[in-house]
Amino acid sequence: MSPIKLLTILLIGALAVWGGQVLYLVQENKSAPDRIRDGETQKRTLLKAEYAKKLRELEREYGRKKYMATGATVFDRIFNTQNQTVIDLLKHIAQEALPDGWSSDVKVEEFTHFILLIYLPHNSEPPPIAKVSSALQPIMEYCSWCLSDVAVFDKRHKSYLFFDKSLLTQLESGKPLSTGMTELARKQGVSFTRFNSITIECDKHASHLVIPIEVGGPNGALSCRALFDTGATMITLPAKIITATGPDGFQTAPRRTFNTVNGAISCPIVKRAVSIGGLRKEIEVAVDQRDGIPLVGMNFFDGMDYIADFGQSALYMWEK
Repeated sequence: MSPIKLLTILLIGALAVWGGQVLYLVQENKSAPDRIRDGETQKRTLLKAEYAKKLRELEREYGRKKYMATGATVFDRIFNTQNQTVIDLLKHIAQEALPDGWSSDVKVEEFTHFILLIYLPHNSEPPPIAKVSSALQPIMEYCSWCLSDVAVFDKRHKSYLFFDKSLLTQLESGKPLSTGMTELARKQGVSFTRFNSITIECDKHASHLVIPIEVGGPNGALSCRALFDTGATMITLPAKIITATGPDGFQTAPRRTFNTVNGAISCPIVKRAVSIGGLRKEIEVAVDQRDGIPLVGMNFFDGMDYIADFGQSALYMWEK
């Protein structure tokens, strides 16, 4: 075969290969928009499905909570049209359901998280958990739609049982708590310290408790012991403690008259930082210029509750 024919054949073969590649690339580029369009359509379909799922979840949540303002049942609606709140509802139902001597309160977190706090009498021992469960069942019958948790406090205002939503659902069904659930309620109760009392160890003087306190002012702090006096409206401190902790200003300070067992006395009123059991308050105190015994009066307990346990020589206090 002559060289010219050979070159011609090779050239024709190369052109055929090149033509085939050109056709392949044309077809590939022609289908690329379709693949991109299909991919984007698939993404849009997936996003629509996720949106629809989220919308269904929000609708279900709305369905569960839409009665929070008006009430899900006739009883709830009648109750709430009397301008009473869900908190009032829980308190009233708890008052009806709980045994005599037990008391309760309701705390609200994140607007719709209602926690029922149950307090045992301060002179009683914790009852069997079956008795607590039995008392909670009628509460759950009316209030399961809004009640999230229940905490039970002992005579020292320490949480010892805590029923979360899963345990309350079990009670609502009328089924007894298993051993594991009972143990869980106890463990959660010990861990739930948010509303526990502060324990203050005291001494006893005759029929009174004597409390360790700290008084702070511009010149520093001074520790002393004060008589816990439920009949005193204000903390009363001797003049020497006021003078030691800061400028006394007795001459210009406002005065207030108090009735005591020894008659009426007029006392200057000054401000000091008073700490009891780790709780510190900047508070008005009355100055006893006769340098009598320091008294812890009731103004320190504004916004708080307390239990005085003379048997244990202790004072338990907590924020309302």
